[in-house]
Amino acid sequence: MTPRRNRSQDVIEAAIRVFHKKGYRSASIQDVAAEVGMLKGSLYHYIDSKEDLLARIFEDSAGRFETMLQEAAGLDAPPVDRLRSFARECSLWYLQNIERVGIYVKEWQHLSGKRLKEVVRIRTDYERSLAGLIGDVKEAGEAAPDLDVDHATYFIFGALNGLPDWYRRRGPDPAERIADGYAGMIVATVIGARY
Repeated sequence: MTPRRNRSQDVIEAAIRVFHKKGYRSASIQDVAAEVGMLKGSLYHYIDSKEDLLARIFEDSAGRFETMLQEAAGLDAPPVDRLRSFARECSLWYLQNIERVGIYVKEWQHLSGKRLKEVVRIRTDYERSLAGLIGDVKEAGEAAPDLDVDHATYFIFGALNGLPDWYRRRGPDPAERIADGYAGMIVATVIGARY
């Protein structure tokens, strides 16, 4: 990697910390510059605007989610195991990147124009991909017979997107244990089993 790319990533990571701590609306470019240790004017060498930072955080996160979905869908395993794999990996990634995920979940609506339209498109694609994974479980006869795939999709997103509201790294449960539990609960919801 070139120094510029490393510094650019430093700017993104600083923005994540600042946006998480202050919220997107309350944070300023000056706050991000101070966090990364550079002058405000120098920050514009790496970004166009505060909204540009938010869009990049969202795009990076969405790309990771889509990769996890594609990897799970591509596994040579029964559909329920592919769903479990996605649920575990996604939960674990959320827990290991809780600040970034909090921004992804809560701050995207601050984007505007083409960026907002793109975010809505990405989120819709992500929902469709997860619904496809759940639909595969149903088509294989492994899901509850009365499962509504759309409702299950929204339920799973609600569960995952709620993690930033309560998870604290200093808690008694390691991220791996929580991710395993979430994967189990998600699969139990889809197959109609008691957890």
